[in-house]
Amino acid sequence: AEAKAKRRIGLGVTGLANALAMCGLTYGSDRAVARTGAWMRIIDEAAYAASVDLAREKGAFPLFDADKFLAPGTHASELPMNLQEDIREFGIRNALLTSIAPTGTISLYAGNVSSGIEPVFAHGYTRKVLQKDGSKTEERVEDYAVAEYREKWENGDFNGGMPPVPAFDPDKHLPDYFVTAQTLSPMDHVRMQAVAQRHVDSSISKTINCPE
Repeated sequence: AEAKAKRRIGLGVTGLANALAMCGLTYGSDRAVARTGAWMRIIDEAAYAASVDLAREKGAFPLFDADKFLAPGTHASELPMNLQEDIREFGIRNALLTSIAPTGTISLYAGNVSSGIEPVFAHGYTRKVLQKDGSKTEERVEDYAVAEYREKWENGDFNGGMPPVPAFDPDKHLPDYFVTAQTLSPMDHVRMQAVAQRHVDSSISKTINCPE
């Protein structure tokens, strides 16, 4: 009954830290915070517009009340005015639309992209993988953005088409904007969550690493 009355869903993101690195932006920096806010705003507004379109076709969620939904202080009250007007006229199909999940396993399946809005955990590490017969194997995994950068390095994309002589070493050859959770300050994490949650109407999963 609760699910039918509100039709809550949880559209989210993963791979944010990789996307920032591939744009040359350092997770937690002013430029990364601004870019994250812009991306999240696009997702947020597109989700609400799509839900309004569904409401035109199928009707609003059963507990929808325009005055309460658009009241000052609600997430919807921060949307562009044209979207608010459409919500008031047509309703909206889903009471809540966006959420940031941990996406750990999903991100691994997607090529070991960074998880949710988290920074990259490590450039590379070893995982224990459970096999069908119950045995465990150790598999070396590499961060998606690091793998993309390594491929460009080995193809000579940064050296006029000539592969560089030294073998790729992530500790020596990655630009400064390839940061990991171990190198960031707690405030770097907080700033990224703060800008993301402005455009999320439900919950966010976020781990903040702190020194002992």
